[in-house]
Amino acid sequence: MKKYSIISVLIIALAGLLTYINTNSTTTFDILGINLTFLNAIWTMLFLTIFYLVSIIYFSVEKYKTFRFERNVKKDKENILKNIESKVLYKDKLLPIKELTNIEQIVEMIEGLSIKPKDSDFEFLNDVLKIQNGEIIDLKKYKLDKNNPWVLKVLENKIAKEDIQAAKEALNTPLKEKALKLLSKKAEVKEILANNYTITQETILNHLTNDRLKELIEKSNLTNEEYIKIAQELYKINENPEFVMELFKEKIVPYIYLLIEYEMIEKALELSKENDIKIFEYYLLLRENGIKVDIKEYLNAKL
Repeated sequence: MKKYSIISVLIIALAGLLTYINTNSTTTFDILGINLTFLNAIWTMLFLTIFYLVSIIYFSVEKYKTFRFERNVKKDKENILKNIESKVLYKDKLLPIKELTNIEQIVEMIEGLSIKPKDSDFEFLNDVLKIQNGEIIDLKKYKLDKNNPWVLKVLENKIAKEDIQAAKEALNTPLKEKALKLLSKKAEVKEILANNYTITQETILNHLTNDRLKELIEKSNLTNEEYIKIAQELYKINENPEFVMELFKEKIVPYIYLLIEYEMIEKALELSKENDIKIFEYYLLLRENGIKVDIKEYLNAKL
């Protein structure tokens, strides 16, 4: 400010001198009804002096604002650190923040040693919140690695929405199990068999009328309960006992179940004893003794 004042005084003096040298005349101005007559050099110096004083006032105000801002920022930094400590320690009282309010929004999301995003002025935090809520967000603008946890979370959200292409992309990631589950559920049978996707009960139930159903059953590794549920569905929709039973020829438990459904009691009892499958053996003994129990109700009580 000192240098500015010195330079301003010199310029004002020089402007007055040049005006005086070039035109040694006077000018009269009517100011509030008073006629003032001065040399043009005086008027020039007067106007420049007024400009100088206004600029001094402006710079002083701006300097004061800057001083206050810097003082508040310094105090905010101290308070933010204290607020972080309070949030980590689960203290409710937070110190006021005057200038760094955006940063304080992040501090308010801290709970213990975790951060729980909520709506804020930060786009990346809003995107993270949407991803956590299961939305699909384009993260290309953040230039993240393909194995970044948020990239994988978006992929997981796509799989949850049954996006087949996303499931295929996830086969070489930690999401492989979920991807395989979706692919086994939604992919074509030839693709499931060709790529050795995990075959679940749902996979088979979704393809009960497919020509390659037998291959699906043979390559699957389900529990007896799951095979029986599949057999029950086939029993309902297929009127060809030989075809249905042929599907489970290598799966003894559901095979015996079908024998019972098709009233091949002697064969069912024989296989139950040979394979020591007590649950069916006991049921068939009840039948032999005249006690009629629906096989489905019996299994629901036992399984």
